[in-house]
Parts: sequence; structure tokens; C-alpha cells
Amino acid sequence: MSPNLVPSETLLKYARDCIAGKIVSGRKHKWACLRFLRDWEAAQNGSFPYHWDEKEAQKIIDWFRMLRHSKGELAGQPIELIPWQQFHLCQLYGWRKENRRRRFTKSFIEVGRKNAKSQEEAGVALYEMSVTATKNQEVAEVYTAGVKRDQSKVVFTEAGLMLKGSPLLTKFAVNKQQIVHTRSGSTMRPLSKDDGKSGDGSNPALLVIDEYHQHPTTEFYDLGLGGNTKEPLVMIITTAGKDLTYPCYTQEYSYCSRILDPDVDVQNDQYLIDICEMDPEDYADPANVANEDLWMKANPIRATYPEGIQKIREECELAQQMPEKMTAFLTKCMNVWVQARDNGYMDMAKWKACQTKELPIDTKGRSVYVGFDMSAKIDLTSVAFVIPFISDKVDEDRMPVPQYIVYSHSFIPNREKLAERIAKDKVPYDAWEREGFLTVTDTPIVDQEAVMRYVLQTCGEHDWHIESLCFDPANASLLMMQLSNQGYDVVEVFQSHKSLNESTQGFREQVYSKNIYYQWNPLLNYSMSNAVVRKNNGLIKIDKDATTKRIDPVDAVLCAYKLAMYHVFVVNNLAAIDAFLDGELD
Repeated sequence: MSPNLVPSETLLKYARDCIAGKIVSGRKHKWACLRFLRDWEAAQNGSFPYHWDEKEAQKIIDWFRMLRHSKGELAGQPIELIPWQQFHLCQLYGWRKENRRRRFTKSFIEVGRKNAKSQEEAGVALYEMSVTATKNQEVAEVYTAGVKRDQSKVVFTEAGLMLKGSPLLTKFAVNKQQIVHTRSGSTMRPLSKDDGKSGDGSNPALLVIDEYHQHPTTEFYDLGLGGNTKEPLVMIITTAGKDLTYPCYTQEYSYCSRILDPDVDVQNDQYLIDICEMDPEDYADPANVANEDLWMKANPIRATYPEGIQKIREECELAQQMPEKMTAFLTKCMNVWVQARDNGYMDMAKWKACQTKELPIDTKGRSVYVGFDMSAKIDLTSVAFVIPFISDKVDEDRMPVPQYIVYSHSFIPNREKLAERIAKDKVPYDAWEREGFLTVTDTPIVDQEAVMRYVLQTCGEHDWHIESLCFDPANASLLMMQLSNQGYDVVEVFQSHKSLNESTQGFREQVYSKNIYYQWNPLLNYSMSNAVVRKNNGLIKIDKDATTKRIDPVDAVLCAYKLAMYHVFVVNNLAAIDAFLDGELD
């Protein structure tokens, strides 16, 4: 792009080229470009609460030019931001509120490894503790946070190296413990794991969270929420990971994806987001990952020069020769979230492919099988509704294929237990309650009558006809007897390999065949990602003892599916007779 373009011209051209396919881009990066173009148009029409400041956008470009590359062929040379880097950094500093402060208070950038993530974080950290702090007349506290102390020091160390040979070096005092901006007194230092637990660094002007995919909890992330400065910023730059139960995936990646998606009505105007990843259709066939034209989607820097492409090529060849390395290649090089758990039950990408915004049928009046996973009185209890139906899909024998709609809801006895589960599992059960996926019964122990009332009320509201109520009898004997006396078909589902193997195997096969439908349910998704299997003489079942994280919703689903898979579909004889007569009379 022409060096004579001002930042907004560079960004507009870049965004349009990405959307038009002139620059190879993944779907979510194109969404980020579309978001910028929508914002720009709204600002030009005067219908946007923010304005574009060309000078502020140019400042960050000029700032990086005064810093130096620390390694490789370019070591010692000024840093020239490429258009992809300008795309999000100029947005970070170009969009302003009426009071001229930054629009964005949070930033989430996800990209393949070796795409200058640490360099970008370090440059922003130095800018915030000097330029922004001086402008705001504040003594800024800047922290870098990795899952371990050594990881926290990566960005901190990179900042010191980028100052070597830079005309900015005299403005800073650098030592092993911290970097100090001498004029403002602002500091940068790396955090330890204990800092996250104790709350040290609770007033950061900038919190840089490096490789967030490695963080099992939100402890460091939560520190950034306590920043009481004029322009606080939480900055996350990461690559995808292998654990789909960690908050980077369950919270940030999922939430940011919804913000970018133009078909989803989720907005957050103060969150800057860019996700550069290979699209699912690109790696559905493992052989296709060798298509070098696609590598740019996750490697906007690394795939632009021969040495970078060669490194990716070598790792791709190794992954194709050794299939067990394909997960690592997709995750690290192509920025794809791939579950990699020993004995993991579900391929989460295939599970998420079954999630739908709108159900394929109207479920009113349908048969339903209800599964229960009743807790030992004081923990999570879950119910699942499985609705079988005949779809338009046919198998190889031209026979209609049954498909299944799944609903799930969970219960917890009281606020104290809710807080305990949040502290232990590090997931937002409180948010899931607010969103309607979890009910607090406000009782000392699980109120089984409240659970049953919910089931009957839900079935009544949808006019669902209960075929069977399916229970593990361990914690529900009395309730089962009462329901049986009321005339319900109550079925015992024992938690043995022999009892559960067919439903456990069968449900997964239906997911992989895309015969399962469910609507967004973060608690169910979290539970599914936790599930691991235990094998015994070739039989499998979900292993409750192998994980401390909750799998109760999955157990309830499999309990219901065990009966739903044998559902007998009754043909409407009158309709069949009418159809026959119509044919005879034609």
C-alpha cells in the first residue's frame, strides 16, 4: 500500500480488499473488516457516538518506527507496521470519544504463532506508560500476565529489547524487575501466579494478557476489571489452544465471535476484536491444510515472507506424516481451536456444528423423553429433553433418518453452592443463571419437587407428550416411585458400561452425522467439553470420576437418549389412506 496514504485510507483499502478476496482472509477477519466499514460509514453519517482522529492513528505508527526489531533478519531496524497490524492498532488509537479518550477499553486479537504478537503487546505497553500516561497526567501501572512467571516476562523482556538502539531508550529506565518511564514515573512489570490470586496489580492502566489460551482461570483477566484510570485497557493477543474448557475459549473467543458475526445481535462498541483463523471447511479434509494459499488466513505476517512460509511448510509436512501432530499444527499454525483431551468423549467442533439458531421443526405436540441426573442433594442437578422426529434426510436405502432435538437445564440448591461452583470450576454459573440456563432453587439441598415442577411446566408450555422419565435410581428412588404411582412411564437407567454403552456411542454417532440439533446453551457446551470416557471390555460410558468439572447435563442427555433412540414413529393412518385414495382417483 502507498506510504502516502493516511491511516484511514490504508484501513479502508485493506478492509475492502480483504472482503473482496484480494487479500486471503478467514471469515471472522472479514467480519472484523465489515465491522470497521460499518463504523466508518456511521461516523461519516453522524450517527456514531465516536469520531476518527487521524493524528492519533498516525501516532502509533510513528511510535513503532522509533522502536527496533529485536531478532531475526530485521534485528536493529525500525519496526514498520504492515497493513494488518495497522488495521487493529490504528483502530485502537484512532477511534475516540467526545472527550478525546480512546473508544476501546478491551482488545482481543487471535492469530497463529510467530506473527509478532509479543512485539505488538510490548510496543503498546511502552506507549501507554509514556504517551498516554503523560497526556492524562497519571502514573500508569502496566502489567504483563502469563500463566507462569516466565511467560509473563516474555512481553516485558521484549519491551526492553525493542528499546535497544531506539531514540526512545533515554526516556526509560530498564532493569530486570521493571521498566520505568522517567518523566511520568509510570512502571511496567511482569506478574507472577501469586499476583493473580492475591489481586496484586489491581489498578492497572494496561493489563497485557499473553497467550490467554493457556490460562485455566480468569484470575489475571479479572485484575483488569479493577483498573481505575482515565483510559484503562485490557489487551489480549493469543493463539488458539487445545483445552476448550478454558476461559479463553468458553468466554472470550465465543463472545468475541458473536460480536463480529453480522447475523448475531450482540454488540460491544468498546471491544476491539480481530480473529485470524483457518475456516472449518478448509481443514474438513486434512489433506487440504497443505494448500499454502490458505495459510495467510491465520498468518498475516508469517505467510508473507519465504522463511516464514518454509517453517509452516515443514510443520505441515510433519503433521501429515505423523497424524498425531495434526492437532498441534492446526492449533498453533492455523489458529484453530481443537479439543485434545485424553479419552475425550466429544469432538467439540462437530458438536458445535449441531448448534442452530432456529430449529428445523415446530416441536409443539411432539413426544419427548426426559433424562435426569439428580445430584447427591447439594450439587448440580440437570434435566434433558430429547425430542425425536423424522427428517427429510434419507439414508442409503432411501429410508427416512430420525433426528433429535436436545434441550438442557440445570439446578443448584442455593447461592452458597453457586459461589462454590464458580470458585472451583472458574466458569460463570451466575451469568448462566441470568441467561436462563440454570435455576437456583433457594433450598438447603436440591429440591427434587422443584425440578419436577420445571419439567412438567416446560412440557405443558410446549404441549410435549412425555413418553418416558429416565433416571439413575441412585439419588431419586422416592421421586421415581411417586411419579410411577402418578401413571408416568419411569425407567431406571443404571450407570454401568453395559447399560450406557449403546446410548453413549450412539449419541456421539448422531452428532458426527449432524442428526442432533440444539440451541446455544453454554452450560451444556461446557459440560460436553468436560466429558471423558472410560472403557471396559470394548464398552464405554462417561467417566464421572475422571474429571472434577461438571458433566451432569451430558449424563442427563444420554439418559434421555437411551430411550429416545428406540422411539417408534406412528404413521398417521388417515393421512396415508387419503394419500392412497388421491392417487387411485387421479
